[in-house]
Amino acid sequence: MAKSIVTNRRIRLQEYGEAAIVSNSDIDIPNLVNASSRWRKILGLSNEPFRIESIEEGYVRLRAEAITGVVRVGNVDIEVAPKFLNSDETNWQSKLWQILMVVEGGHIDEGLTSAHHGEALSIPDLLAEIFLASYAQGAARGLPRSYLSEQSQGTSLKGVFDVSRISDWISQPWIVPYISDYFTDDTALARLLLWSSKCLAATVKLPSRAKALREIAGNLSHFGKCPPQLTEARRIQLGAQHQGLASAKMVGILLLEGAGINHNMGSHLLSGFLWNSDTIYENYIFWLCQQAAKQNGLHVSKNEVIFGHIIDGPGRKLRTTPDVVFRDKHGKPVAVADAKYKLLGSRPKASDIYQVFTAGHVLGCQKVSLTFPASSNRENTVWCIPSVLGDKDIILTALPINLMVLSRSNGHKILVDAITAWLLSE
Repeated sequence: MAKSIVTNRRIRLQEYGEAAIVSNSDIDIPNLVNASSRWRKILGLSNEPFRIESIEEGYVRLRAEAITGVVRVGNVDIEVAPKFLNSDETNWQSKLWQILMVVEGGHIDEGLTSAHHGEALSIPDLLAEIFLASYAQGAARGLPRSYLSEQSQGTSLKGVFDVSRISDWISQPWIVPYISDYFTDDTALARLLLWSSKCLAATVKLPSRAKALREIAGNLSHFGKCPPQLTEARRIQLGAQHQGLASAKMVGILLLEGAGINHNMGSHLLSGFLWNSDTIYENYIFWLCQQAAKQNGLHVSKNEVIFGHIIDGPGRKLRTTPDVVFRDKHGKPVAVADAKYKLLGSRPKASDIYQVFTAGHVLGCQKVSLTFPASSNRENTVWCIPSVLGDKDIILTALPINLMVLSRSNGHKILVDAITAWLLSE
C-alpha cells in the first residue's frame, strides 16, 4: 500500500520502500524526470532512480531505487534514506553523513562529528556546516596558489619552446611559440570551493547558512565557474598551512561524487545530491574491514582472482573479485568478506554463497563471510561447508552490520569490533 497523500513541502522516501502519492501541482514532474535520467547516467544505474507513475488525473506515485540523498525541485525537498537506515529515525541523515565521511578516504573530524551528533539536520545542512567551519579555518591565510602552464608567443623565448606549434614558427620564424608558467590562485581547489558553495547555498534549509555560502561564492566569483573533474579533485594536495581546508575539500569531492546539480530550469530551481547506495555500502564495509585489519596486524585488498584456466576448447579464464581479502604480514590470505547490499532472510542466496565460497576455496581461506546491512542487532549465523575432495571445511558466516548504532558516539568502533570478533572467532 502507498503512503498517504503528501501535502507538505518535504517528501520522505525509503530506498526500495513504499511510494508516495504526489500532486502534480506540488512538484514539477518534467524537471524531476529529466534530473532522474541525468543521475542514472552519471551514477551508472541500470534503471531510473526515481520511478514516477501516473495513477489518476493530477497525481503520480513516486518511488526511489538504488540511490540515497536529497533533491530539491522548486520548493519541494525529496529526501531518500538508504534501505540500510531507517527513514523513520529523525537523525538518519547524520548516520549517512558519518558513512559518507569515512568512505571518502577515511576522513573523520571528531570535532565536527561530535558538534552535530544526533541532530536531525538535512544532508545539505550537515555538509554545509562542515564546509563553512573548514573554510573559515583554512582560508584565514588565503587560498593556496600554484603554477599553471599556458601557451604564448613573442619575439623572444620566455619559457619552453612549444614543439606542437613548430609549423607556425617555420612560417613565421620571427614569432617564437613557447609554453610558460605563471603563479595563480585560480586553482582546482578554488574552483571546487566556488562550485560547492553555490550547490550548497541552493539546497540548505537555514537562510543564515545559505547567506554565508553565497558570501563565500561571491568572494570566489572571479575564479573559473566550472568545477574540476572528480579525478582532478582527488589529486588536490594541501600544504601544511592550508590543512584547515581538508574538510571543505572533502565535502566538495562528496558533492562531485553525488552528482550535485545546480541550475535553473524554467522558473524552477533544481538542485540536489544523490549517491549510489550500493557503492556507499560496499565502500563503508571495506573501510570497516580495513580498520579491523589494522587492529590485528593484517591488511586488506580487493583484487581480481583467476581461478580457472582453459585446458580445452574456446573461452576465457574464470575470474572473481571478492570485496575484501584479509592478508597477514606475509601476504597470505586468511579470510574473505563480501558486502551484500540486500536484506538477510533465513539464509543467503545461493549465488552469493557460491561467490564467496569460490573465493575462499581458491585463496585457501577457511574463514569467509557475507556482510548484510541491518537496522537492529542480530546474531551471526555460521555454517560449516565440508568438502568431499579432502580439502579443509569452509566456515561461512552471515554477518549482519547494524548501521543504526552510528547514532552512538562510538558507532564506528562498535562495527569495527563486530568484524574483529568474527576475524578472531574459532
